[in-house]
Amino acid sequence: MTYTFKLARRLAVSRHFSVLTTLVLLAACAGETTAPDAGSSAPATSPIALQVLPRSVVIETNQRVRFWGQTRTSRGDRTPLPVAWHATGGTINPDGSFLSTTSGTFKVIGRGRGLNQIDTSVVTVVSPPTNLARIEVTPDSTTLNPGATRTFGVIGYRKNGSTVSVGVNWSATGGDVDAAGDYTADSATGSYRVIATTTGGTFADTAIVRINQPAPTLTQLVMYPASTSLEAGASQRFGAYGRNSAGDSVAVAVKFSATGGTISSTGLYTAGQASGTFRVTAAVDAIADSATVLVKAVAAAPTPALTGSTLAFGPFGLFNTAGLTNPDAAFATLGQDSYNASNVVTRIEAARARGIHLILALTGGKHENYLSTIDGVYQFDRDKWEAKLQTFNTTSIRQAIAAGVADGTIIGASVMDEPNVSGAGDGNTWGPPGTMTKARVDSLCGDFKALFPTLPAGVGHRWDVFEPTKSYRVCDFVTSQYSTRIGSVTNWRDGGLAMARRDGHEIMFSMNLLNGGTQDRDGTWDCAGTGGRGLLSPNCRMTAAQIAEYGLALGPAGCGGLLMWEYDDSFMANADNQRAFKQIGDRLSTLPSRPCRRH
Repeated sequence: MTYTFKLARRLAVSRHFSVLTTLVLLAACAGETTAPDAGSSAPATSPIALQVLPRSVVIETNQRVRFWGQTRTSRGDRTPLPVAWHATGGTINPDGSFLSTTSGTFKVIGRGRGLNQIDTSVVTVVSPPTNLARIEVTPDSTTLNPGATRTFGVIGYRKNGSTVSVGVNWSATGGDVDAAGDYTADSATGSYRVIATTTGGTFADTAIVRINQPAPTLTQLVMYPASTSLEAGASQRFGAYGRNSAGDSVAVAVKFSATGGTISSTGLYTAGQASGTFRVTAAVDAIADSATVLVKAVAAAPTPALTGSTLAFGPFGLFNTAGLTNPDAAFATLGQDSYNASNVVTRIEAARARGIHLILALTGGKHENYLSTIDGVYQFDRDKWEAKLQTFNTTSIRQAIAAGVADGTIIGASVMDEPNVSGAGDGNTWGPPGTMTKARVDSLCGDFKALFPTLPAGVGHRWDVFEPTKSYRVCDFVTSQYSTRIGSVTNWRDGGLAMARRDGHEIMFSMNLLNGGTQDRDGTWDCAGTGGRGLLSPNCRMTAAQIAEYGLALGPAGCGGLLMWEYDDSFMANADNQRAFKQIGDRLSTLPSRPCRRH
């Protein structure tokens, strides 16, 4: 915002005040009283104090300066106020413009309409200094937060080095400065100048103002799950994340406390033997949130999250508009744009009836479903994401998901696919680099866990390309997909497992069967010696030997089983591929179950 605009705004306000002051004087002549009726009480927004500004100012003879009034209400609001003016010397106009032809110290007195209070400012009028050599603004630089204030002064120096009071005109290249040198920072960060110029324009000096955005502060804690039901002696892990003054979700180190049971420093709550409703609280200094725990004295023995052996590997299926793509599938994903809150319960029931295990992607589908132009930038729109999640917030869906988790039909839910994809925002990205962070994804996992307390919440991306030096604190698992071009499958697998151990989450491995084989970069894209052409040049499909090698390396190492990307009937029906699938499935069937939940 330029100083020219602010000056124009001041002049417009001055004209407005001039008209209002005239109305005040006319009303006074008509006999209006300024005292309230006996026994009346002023509303919360009634003005309770008048302040005349500037509070004090030094000007030269024949230099005009404008005073104005503002009022503060009982709510703390400050607004301009028309006033009637009086000065003990010089002359002051109805609009607050003051001028004196003689030097001296005078009082400028303002009285606001409807107020008993009178406020006074002091104006010191000096003669224009002789033999002036320069002026100096103090301080010469300062750093402020947006909206903060600072008063600048000015010193005149004669040629012999002595100092003298001098009247100046103030201006600023950003923010606002009044006639007394009182500066108010704008909201825009950057470096600006505050300039003092002598009334004749002969001398000037400048101070530098740097406006910095203050570091966000923690304003809220959010616990997850928000409520849970346990049997006496049973346990539930709680967590919490923070929201800061910038509106971002952030990881926080909290102190837990609980009633009706015990809780560890890492949030593992163990119910006592008494039934009733109790609370678990997470706190950081004075900021806290709590969750409700209903403890039942007697209940049926809990069903493990996954029963029997680890999931058999493939063949895979996807639920779409026509139903399940492969009627013999052992594993499916509810992640297509064709599903919604009206059919998710039916599909969970269908999966259970046919022994199919599910990874839900309730907020999945195309990235552009959750993109909007915000502040002129095409980027992730959390409101859209939250709105999609809330379509599943019904009693029947919550009960169906809880039952699916309990009997092993549902392994978990992916809150987002590939948060690492960022760029200019072309419909297949989340926005400019830095739009998505692990802390932000953690907050999405927290929203899932608040709505579905028993449902493991995770995210899908390669573990090594999305903020690998940072950690998830809320998400239960990461699904990470391998393709041949990454390099050694064992090195990549072991790196992902090390990160999972470091950060306390699980990792579920996946293979890119249709685009993850050996690439064909000779320009022909005939994919000779591979499993066939992939979906995009120069990608090729995996061979049966690669499927077996990679699957046996990845499947036994991760949680929940083994995933793949993109179902293809002909590829899954290939006899050699089916033998590779069976080889992997036979190996996985000998292993104990491993839920995809934080540890």
